[in-house]
Amino acid sequence: MSGLIRAIFFLGDLIFLNFAIFFSYFFLSISLTGQEKINGIYLFIFSNLTWLFLLISSNPYGLSRNSGIAKIIKTQLSFVFIHILVVTSLIFFLKKSYELFQIGLLYLLFVPAFLFWKIFMLYLLNVFSKKSLEVRNVIIVGKPELRHEIKGYFESHSEEKYQVLEFFENEGERIPLEKIQFFCRENIVHEIYCYQPSVQNTEIKQLIDFGLDAMIRVKLLADVRQFPQKSLESDVYDQAPVINITIIPLDDVRNQRVKRVFDIVFSVSFILLVLTWLLPIIAIIIKLDSKGPVFFKQKRSGKDNKPFDCLKFRTMKMNAEADTKQATSNDSRITKVGGFLRKTSLDEFPQFFNVLYGTMSIVGPRPHMLKHTEQYSKLIDRFMGRHYVKPGITGLAQSMGYRGETRDLIDMKNRVRMDRFYIENWSLFFDIKIIIQTITSLLRGSEKAF
Repeated sequence: MSGLIRAIFFLGDLIFLNFAIFFSYFFLSISLTGQEKINGIYLFIFSNLTWLFLLISSNPYGLSRNSGIAKIIKTQLSFVFIHILVVTSLIFFLKKSYELFQIGLLYLLFVPAFLFWKIFMLYLLNVFSKKSLEVRNVIIVGKPELRHEIKGYFESHSEEKYQVLEFFENEGERIPLEKIQFFCRENIVHEIYCYQPSVQNTEIKQLIDFGLDAMIRVKLLADVRQFPQKSLESDVYDQAPVINITIIPLDDVRNQRVKRVFDIVFSVSFILLVLTWLLPIIAIIIKLDSKGPVFFKQKRSGKDNKPFDCLKFRTMKMNAEADTKQATSNDSRITKVGGFLRKTSLDEFPQFFNVLYGTMSIVGPRPHMLKHTEQYSKLIDRFMGRHYVKPGITGLAQSMGYRGETRDLIDMKNRVRMDRFYIENWSLFFDIKIIIQTITSLLRGSEKAF
């Protein structure tokens, strides 16, 4: 369940809970003056803090859109019971007196509304998710031993919207690799299922490299013991075992949530503590230094290679090559103020708004101009694999000194190598380490920053 849905559930629960508290006072005509007013404040605080505690310490919204009504009632009532115990215990220890009928009325109102809210929202999620789910096109490669099981699974689980486009059987002892690549280029293919025992290891590696470059997931059917260096994720479609060999740490939804929460907390803190006063100052200086807007917005390659608007402080005079030509040493387009902003990396600070919006992360591969993505994807193997995650304000390559203009192809290859290492070995501690290394690098200064 996404963070947004959890937030909606939590907000709805608090609305119903507080409505029940106020209605219990209104229905019983209890005057909110003197001691009764103090008791009402305590009841309000205890009830809300207890529900917040349940959210933090456990998982009251551990439901899926396919959860049955019986499961919803069972799990949610258990949390209501815990809420009642905690609230009554606090009332007892603080020696606060309430009418028994009032507490009973409170939960008599809250529980039905609370349960109906969950069931109704999950029903809507189920309806809309089925309508909005995109069709996943797949192809199957290798001998046909498991083709009928896989195809049968997809046909019997039509709600998952998988569609088998084509089967590619061996031609002699080898698979028709060129035909597969041509088919994938001519059609929209999301996943390749490969029956490993009938495909040579070298061919599997070629498929993996091709899949990474073409943004296509490669999944093996059956034995993958000769690939112990890969992270593996297993599924079972009826009797057919499926192994995802291109899984990365950020494929895990829990890791995605941890990274997103860190991004939000870090970016909000930075915006409030730094940008609220620094942004107006830089904006005024930019306007005084040269004509043009304060911000520069450029299309760059984001997650899954989808373009997004990357924000920066404008550091150049208005020119027609801004979206195609990299900045170089002694570039005549760079303004006096722009040179300082680029040297200190202050020009990147507006990207904290990109992070807050969700198109970037604090740490990740640096986003490239669309033209450069197209250019380098043809020159560097597995280049497109760096787009499996959100781009970052900083990254492992930048923290290690690989920044600025890429004069030689080897410079870009080194950056891509570090980006892939970061993606395959992500952890929250790794992000924090890169941030610290980046700050240290900025304080030391770099000859490549211009």
